[in-house]
Amino acid sequence: MEDKNIDTSAVQPQLVLVIGNTTATMAVFTGAPDPVIERISSRAFADPAVMRESLETLVGRFGAFRDTAICSVVPDIASRSAELLESMMPVPPVIIGAGLKLPFHLEYENHHAFGADRIALCAWSQGLFSRQAHIAVDIGTAITFDVLDSKGRYVGGLILPGLDMMAGALHSRTAQLPLVRVDRSSALLGRSTEECIRSGIFWGAVKEIGGLIDEIGRYLQNEQGESSVSVIATGGNSRLIAQELDNIQVVDELAVARGSRLLLDFNRA
Repeated sequence: MEDKNIDTSAVQPQLVLVIGNTTATMAVFTGAPDPVIERISSRAFADPAVMRESLETLVGRFGAFRDTAICSVVPDIASRSAELLESMMPVPPVIIGAGLKLPFHLEYENHHAFGADRIALCAWSQGLFSRQAHIAVDIGTAITFDVLDSKGRYVGGLILPGLDMMAGALHSRTAQLPLVRVDRSSALLGRSTEECIRSGIFWGAVKEIGGLIDEIGRYLQNEQGESSVSVIATGGNSRLIAQELDNIQVVDELAVARGSRLLLDFNRA
């Protein structure tokens, strides 16, 4: 855990759980600019004993939380953590989802199919870029694009396989190709099978994401009449990809946690 010496005596903290397909993030908001973060694999956090121990450790360190929220794309872990938090805290947690009061207007065929992480990211991006069209990109297990106009209306989105998902798919479908950990490839062209896979996935993702941002930006300006378009990127691979692009204005790996906390306050009020 980071920031071990932080003084939380002046504020009663808030806890946000962001549970993804790969990682569970426990974010403690203490009043400082950045939350205190602890991460654990989602598979480990799904164990009830590990979940209880993790949350009790946080309570032991920070005291009782003023409020809590859960933003999860894994329903069974979300329900178990909600039950546990409800038994530990005086107030039930806020479950992030489309049923909450939102700071943007969501136009989506099935609101309940719109992931909690995307809800939180759009809430945070709308706060950052209010009155300006923007694109919120999450580069994680999957790569998602969500687009809002300058009036805070949801325009639409895209969902693509993430870098690790692409590597896993190549390995599982082609017996002769190894499973490769995707990282930055300095060379465009590889000289081994592993280098070719790494370069192909990394530079393919860079060009795909950068090209889609440009294409969406042109659509918003030419078809929607927007004067300018901003971009925020988040997710485990966001810094890896964003360092190669000049059309991303903000990179914040904690944007989903911050958006969840924003929705927590927005709905408790």
